[in-house]
This record gives sequence, structure tokens and C-alpha cells, in this order.
Amino acid sequence: MSANGKPIAVLVCPGRGSYGKDELGSIARNLRPGPVAEALARADAVRRAQGLPTVSELDGAPAFRPSLHLQGQNAAELIYFATMAQAEMLPERYRIAGVIGNSLGWYTALAAAGCVSAADGWLLVTTMARLQTAAVGGQILTTTVDDDWRPDAERSAAVDATLAEVNALGDDHFVAPSIRLGGHAVLGGTERGVTEMLRHLPKIVVGEREFPFRLAGHGPFHTRLCTEVADMARGELDDLPIGMPKTHLIDGFGRMHSPWSADPQALLAYTVGPQVTETFDFTSSVRVALRELNPDVMLCAAPGNSLRAPVGHVVVREGYRGVRDRQTLFDAGLVVV
Repeated sequence: MSANGKPIAVLVCPGRGSYGKDELGSIARNLRPGPVAEALARADAVRRAQGLPTVSELDGAPAFRPSLHLQGQNAAELIYFATMAQAEMLPERYRIAGVIGNSLGWYTALAAAGCVSAADGWLLVTTMARLQTAAVGGQILTTTVDDDWRPDAERSAAVDATLAEVNALGDDHFVAPSIRLGGHAVLGGTERGVTEMLRHLPKIVVGEREFPFRLAGHGPFHTRLCTEVADMARGELDDLPIGMPKTHLIDGFGRMHSPWSADPQALLAYTVGPQVTETFDFTSSVRVALRELNPDVMLCAAPGNSLRAPVGHVVVREGYRGVRDRQTLFDAGLVVV
């Protein structure tokens, strides 16, 4: 608990797949006058001029349409504004000690931490979503934890063995770790590689969820298949205004960037370079946040609750504040959605 009586929190910004039918209307409900509302108005104006449905129209739609709402650029902007609208209100209840993000959520984290304005954060998000369409391939998700969210060595070994087996088939079967997502593994690769991984990975049921499965609308993010995307991003975003974070910011390598020692240009170089082409280690981001910032809560921001389990996996693995399994995690209230 901080000196002002507010719980110490780390803000966790979600990536793709977090805005679903239950999130319709969430931007309008949480939005208040200010920089985020102004950025949304700008985004809506640009999209309207391009003949696209505005973010506000998508959020206010009478029904969720996967073919529309999960389309790459639409989904990215919905997720960004849903998260930012909520993040703007959180300091009223919490002292935000740090910010992390998963994959696309890294761009939101830059804005939430104050490195870029809300409007420039939107520009970053929409630009990267557009450029990512150049990468051909996909992502799949599997798990390496048991029902209590504790590490399962056999499941981890099965993922490693299957990766080696599929990659041995040749470059057209390339697959690599894309995101280390707590106790989950996100694997990205070519179409043939992804298809083979789905055929050979063990089928696992955890609770009501069956693994592995393909992530709809996802490309081979955070792998070498996105090298062209990174090259284009460096060209389009080299003059993106970026400054020092106003709170601790932890990237996808688990490196902490502090308000007094961060290098803004290094942050930009990472964002349009290694962050695009190398494995995003969300697990390390959470681990560093727990060890270095000692939060009372990990705030998994809107939209959705897709990061509750991955964050919980790391809390359990760390034994943070005595948490050793799924039930004690829930009892402790350390992960807030």
C-alpha cells in the first residue's frame, strides 16, 4: 500500500483477441473528456475519410461480427482505445508503479506510461496493424501448465520436441516461439509450419478450454517472418515523437525503463525492431514487475480478461506473496481484471 493509501498497481495492457462481444460499448462507457477522447475523435475522422467504419461505430455496433471486429486494423484500434479509456481512470483508485503490455499491448503501454501522446499512440497502433498484413503465416496457442496453473515439465518438453520435429522439415515449415505468455506458449510460423504443429502437439484440456488452437486473425508476429514489417516500420515511424516514461515501463525482453534513465530513441528502436521480429517475453515482463515493483495488484486492463491467466501463471510460479496455486491466487486478489 502506498503512502497515500492507494494500492500499488502494475498496469497490464492486453494484445490481440481481447476485444470480443462482451466488450461492445466499453469504450463509450469508460471514455471521459480529455486526451484519449480527443485521440479517438481524430481516429474516427481519419477512418471516416478513408471510408472505414469509425472506432466509435464499431464499439457501438448492435452485435459483434467477427469478420468485422476481428479484422486486424479494426481490432487493434478497438483494443487500444478500450484500454486507454480505462487506464485514464485508474490513478483515481491506484498508484500505478509500472506498465507492461503483451504484444500489441506494448504500443498501448508506451502511451499509458506517457512516452507518447494518446494520439501518437493511436498512430503507432494503426500503422503497425496495417504493416503487419505483409507478414504471411499465423500463430497458435498451447499450454504448459496444469489445472492449478503450476508448470508441467512434460507439457513444456512436448512443445520443444514438436518445434524441433516440425522445423526439421525445412524452411517452409518454420515455427518459433512467438510469445512467452506465462504458462502458455504462443508459436508463430509459416502456414505449413503452423498446420504441422497443430497436427502433432498433444491435445490438452484445462478447465473448459482445449489446446492447442489457432489464433484467429493473427500473423506470425514476433518472429523473423516479420523482418519486412520491421523494415517498413522503421521507415514510417522514425520521426514518431517519443519521450521519457512517467512511470516504470517494462518491455518484452523484461528490461525496465525508468522515468529518470530511459532512452526514448532506444525505446523507439526496440519498438519497430526487435519487438517485431524477436520473441516477446511477456513472462519476463510480469516477473520483473513482481520482483522490482512489489505491487499489491496486477491490473489487467480492459478489454476482456485474456491476460488474467498468463499473469496468474507467473504469480504462481514465483510464489509471490505465498501464492502457490490457482485457488490461493484468487483468494489473494492479486490479479484484478
